[in-house]
Amino acid sequence: MSVSRRELLRLAGITAGLSAGGCLLAACGSPPGGPAGASPGPVRGGGTAPARRGGTLRLAFAGGGASETLDPLAAYSPADLVRSMVVFDRLFTVTDGAAAPALAVGAEPAADARSFVLTLREGVTWHDGSPLRAADVAYTLAALTAPTSGAAAELTAYLDVAKVSVTGERTLRVPTLRPVGDPATLLAGAGLPVIKEGTKSFRPGELAGTGAFRVTAFEAGREARLTRYERHWGGAPPADELVVLSIDDPQARVNAVRDGQADYASDIPYALAKAGAGAAGLEIRSAGERRRTGYGFVLNTTRAPMSDPGVRMALRLAVDRQALVDAVFLGYGGPANDLYGHGAQYFASDVPVLTRDVARARELIKAAGAEGARVTIRSADYETGLNASTELFAEQLRALGLDARPQIVPPAAYFDPDGLAGADAVVLPLGPHPLSVIFTRSAAYPSLAFADPELERQTATAVSTTDPRRREQAWRAAQRVMTERGNWIVWGLGDTLSLTRADVTGIEARDSAKYPYLGKAGFAA
Repeated sequence: MSVSRRELLRLAGITAGLSAGGCLLAACGSPPGGPAGASPGPVRGGGTAPARRGGTLRLAFAGGGASETLDPLAAYSPADLVRSMVVFDRLFTVTDGAAAPALAVGAEPAADARSFVLTLREGVTWHDGSPLRAADVAYTLAALTAPTSGAAAELTAYLDVAKVSVTGERTLRVPTLRPVGDPATLLAGAGLPVIKEGTKSFRPGELAGTGAFRVTAFEAGREARLTRYERHWGGAPPADELVVLSIDDPQARVNAVRDGQADYASDIPYALAKAGAGAAGLEIRSAGERRRTGYGFVLNTTRAPMSDPGVRMALRLAVDRQALVDAVFLGYGGPANDLYGHGAQYFASDVPVLTRDVARARELIKAAGAEGARVTIRSADYETGLNASTELFAEQLRALGLDARPQIVPPAAYFDPDGLAGADAVVLPLGPHPLSVIFTRSAAYPSLAFADPELERQTATAVSTTDPRRREQAWRAAQRVMTERGNWIVWGLGDTLSLTRADVTGIEARDSAKYPYLGKAGFAA
């Protein structure tokens, strides 16, 4: 399986705008703005009051400029994704780290896990009033093979799309190219939206989804207007209209809320949050500890000295996690246990955070003959604080006697394959994606992969088995490999913060808190 740059950007949570060189607070030196003074801290679990019917909700997300699209199979910036999720429903969604039914209510694997039967929900209609049919899902799956499709590569690597058969109005049989024991999680992790059979155009007035809102106006890189769909299978949404604003710069998103041009701003940097909400009636919210993003470094084991397991362990022992947490998160996070996927189902949360031991780290470096070795750490501030964490990490490695050098590049250049291949370590933040997404998609990218027979065997077992208990044991074993000899140094867990009017409610973090579900969003009664 190979992974496209688009898929890796989405895995890493990188916005299209930032990867194209959008301005970040740390990189551009924008002042925090708003009044000085101590912040009372973010509201955790806010925005849960019942929403009243009516009103226009304006929400600001990082966008993708002219590359933005209404095609849900080509979407990957937060603005694209939040629009897509309320216009085109998914078969399954990720809720609290696990798969949850949406358009599909079942994905029953065969005994040999070489196929599964997909059963669709009753009573679902498209925006033009026609019913959802199994043929629509078959058409969507076939569209995955189109060259322009941005959907996850793991679907075409696992699903035998050419042999999908419709077996009823709401059922279809999906053969697989390799065993898939938990197809619901595979589909949920891929975030697959369903498009109507025969869809060729994705322009306002010409497209129909099954979602809670329909598109009435769209200007790429600026805004989209979405109006309520009364017949949505999940119930009519409370808001009359959503206006999704594309604003790359986080300071500009904050200012839009403070100036009354928006009601909600997504993904606020920690320095801006420290300055406080900035006005009465506004509040900073955290998506909660379960939805924190793992910040870390991935070691390139195709290069020496990272190919040596002793060196990899030395680096994990040497990192000062609390110093990084204090410098990068500014109080909005905590230390991590070297595993990505915090908050996902089967995540090994009981693995302790490694205690720093510089003396032991130096011994391991000496035993590997790596004293004085040059270590290049590649970074870009596509999330605020990544460059700062890289500088501090390099300083800590130099204390081991390594010649550690940060390689700071513009966000647009960061995921250049040759650049990644030439670095010894790369900075990478990952949210609570399902473990199957994290392990399989990162393994398909050479500079992020960890070639280990036991890891590959346990990952294959976890993906293929139909036995939940065996699946859990396999994921435990895979994560044990990563903590014992793997190539991840996940040092911290950072909050996802937003700035919002205090009466905004119903915003749900499903796949990611950075691009939440807005189908239940509105204003508190």
